[in-house]
Parts: sequence; C-alpha cells; structure tokens
Amino acid sequence: MAVEQERFQIVASIVLFNHSYEQVEETLTSLLNEQCVGKIVLVNNGGADWAASLGNDRIDYIHSTINGGFGHAHNLCMRSYLDRCDYFLICNPDISFEAGALARLYNFAHKEGHKFVSPRIRYSDGRFQHSCRLLPTPANLFLRRFLPKWGSKMDVAYELHQADYQQTFAVPSVSGCFMLLKSTLLEQLGGFDERYFMYMEDVDLCRRALKLTDIVYFSGTTITHVFGKGSYKSLTLLGYHMRSAILYFNKWGWIFDRERSHYNQKYLKTIPITSLRDGL
Repeated sequence: MAVEQERFQIVASIVLFNHSYEQVEETLTSLLNEQCVGKIVLVNNGGADWAASLGNDRIDYIHSTINGGFGHAHNLCMRSYLDRCDYFLICNPDISFEAGALARLYNFAHKEGHKFVSPRIRYSDGRFQHSCRLLPTPANLFLRRFLPKWGSKMDVAYELHQADYQQTFAVPSVSGCFMLLKSTLLEQLGGFDERYFMYMEDVDLCRRALKLTDIVYFSGTTITHVFGKGSYKSLTLLGYHMRSAILYFNKWGWIFDRERSHYNQKYLKTIPITSLRDGL
C-alpha cells in the first residue's frame, strides 16, 4: 500500500554555491518563521556541504552532482517537490523579512487566484528596489552595463520608475530573487530554461509565463534583498551575464520582437503612474 506524501502550502527552494551557514542564516530564519512554508530545500551546487546536516525536519537537502547553474538547481528541486505543494517559492540566499510577510503574499495569491506574484523589495540599506520591469531590449541590458549614463536614463522607463508602487498591479517581468508561483504553472512551463547558467533565466521564465497568466506585483508585503551586482565586480560573472543576454535575444529576438512590444504596451496601459518619487 502506497504511503500518501505530505502536502505543503509552500516549498521554498534556495540554491547554494560556496555559501556559509552565516550567509544564509537570516534567510532560513525568515522562512522558518512562516507556518505556510512546509519545506525549505537547500540545493548545493558546490561548497556548501554543511547544508546536509542542519537537523531540522522542515529543511531538506539536495546535492547536485554538477554545477549546472541557477535554473538547473531549482529545477532539481521542482522535480521532487512540485507535486507536493500548492505554491513554489524561488528564493535567493540573501533574503530576509519580518514574520508574516510571506504569509501575506501567499494569502493574497491564494485568495485572489494569482499564479505568479512578487512582493515589494528593499535593499539592506533601505533603498527601494525597482524589481518590476518591462521585457528588455538589447539597449536596456548592454547600455546600462557599458554606458551607465545612457543606461540609467533608459532605466526610468525599463524599471518602471514612475509606477505607483503603493498599489498592486500586473507587470511583464519581476526580479528572480523572490518569486512565488503556483506549482501547476511551473509544471506547465517546465521550470527554468537550463541553457542559462546564470542571469536572464528569470526574465525568460517571466516571458514564457505571460502566455498563461499575469505576473502580479503585490504592494502589501516587503522583503529585504542584499544585492551585490556580482557581474559588475567579476569578469567571470560578467561573461556569464553576456552569454545569457546573447542567448536570450537569440531566442526571443533582437531588434524586431513583436511579442516583446505587445506585452510591454499591454501592461504599460494598466500600470498606475505616480508623479511622486518619495514614499517608495
């Protein structure tokens, strides 16, 4: 007789690579404070063997035999847990939040029937993170990296700086640092495209999801993200970023991309606009 598996409201997936316990401790504490999180799954891409022996029955461990990148590691977790949860949380190891923050996001998604939601995000120094974005053009990505003065001007539109972030609204794309998705949606999407080793896999996931659902920014809860901009400090990470950007535009289109224009214009018509920049 088969034993029925326990089912969870949320399974949270965290990818580790050369992380220490101290670097992840705040994230684990935040998630463990949420009763809606049934399991936290730590996927070790290397250098984090400590994660196998935490001795907490709400924390599971997966050792990846290869470092296949961010998307590959989350997909490993999805293959084992998507059929055991209502929602699946893609969470960076540098996230923290007050008790109840994730519960509010989950309750909003569950009660309103949303399949893909993301919260308000602040950096650890208190600055607001513009985590909601349009689908990028090549200029958005390459100018902001190599000609930052021009890129910062384009970011005003690309990162939706004029949106009223006190409200809740649908957007074309959100940051991959903290995304809550219905497990059935991720099953339909087949998880991340594993051709992206690092960077752009979240944008690609958002773009594919738009064919099936809205992506909703929820203003009613806030998380904190320690954002390092690693590709600005490391030539290796810059190389990953560049390869992923080329892969992304080869897949979806460089200059001529009618679908990108369609989605960006569709959501720009519904995003609330404010002329006030303070109070974010």
